[in-house]
Amino acid sequence: MSEQRLSEASAWKYLIETLTMLAVDARDQRTWLDKYRLETDDLALDYENARASIVLLAEAGRIDVAMESRLARIDAILDAMSGAEQASRWTYEALTADTGWLKVRQLAREALTELAGTWHQPLPTLGIYGGSQ
Repeated sequence: MSEQRLSEASAWKYLIETLTMLAVDARDQRTWLDKYRLETDDLALDYENARASIVLLAEAGRIDVAMESRLARIDAILDAMSGAEQASRWTYEALTADTGWLKVRQLAREALTELAGTWHQPLPTLGIYGGSQ
C-alpha cells in the first residue's frame, strides 16, 4: 500500500481480498494470476503489503491477538518458502501440492471464516494490469 495512512475500511477490504487470494483453490489462483498477467509470487508479495492493514486493524481493535498470530503464521510460511533455492515452490504445480501452500490456504480460510463469516469471498478485480474485467 502507499505511504499515506490507510482508512480502516480500506485496510479491511485489502486484507480480506489478499486473504481471499491465498484461500481459494489452486485452480482459481492460477486463473486469476493468468487474467492479470501476474506471477505466483505476487500472491505472497500482496500479502506482505497487507502488513500495514493488519497493524492498522489491530490498533483499531478489529482483529485480536489470536488473529494477529494466525496472520503472522501465514507470513512466516511464505517467508520460509522464499529464496532462489525454493523456486520450485512458486510454480503453478506447487500451488496444488506444496505443503507450504496447502497450510497457507488452510490458515487463510480459517482467518476469512472468522473475519468475514465464510472463506468464500469474491475474487478481487484489478484495473491496473489491463486484464479483461
